[in-house]
Amino acid sequence: MKVGIPNEVRPGERRVAGTPDTVGKLIKMGFEVQGEQGAGVEASYFDSAYEEAGATIVGRDAIWSESDLILKVEPPTNDEASSIRDGAHLISFVWPKENEGLLER
Repeated sequence: MKVGIPNEVRPGERRVAGTPDTVGKLIKMGFEVQGEQGAGVEASYFDSAYEEAGATIVGRDAIWSESDLILKVEPPTNDEASSIRDGAHLISFVWPKENEGLLER
């Protein structure tokens, strides 16, 4: 199973859904992990640390179109939600009451 960690796009969001430490743990459990280039920079985790943990650094499109499971902090934008491939899953804060349209998508 391929896990994707995208860059958060909401202005001011400094968190990332996976750290190099958690990436290493996921890989030890048998997952393949790919991180979007620069996904951890705002949280002071650089691409090289993710690569050292075993992740592959990829572009934005690959995260959304190739991942079986996407880990994200903020709810996906409409464009991001539309880019999730059929059969993939998202783990994220969504706040269903505020994002009914997003849940339907």
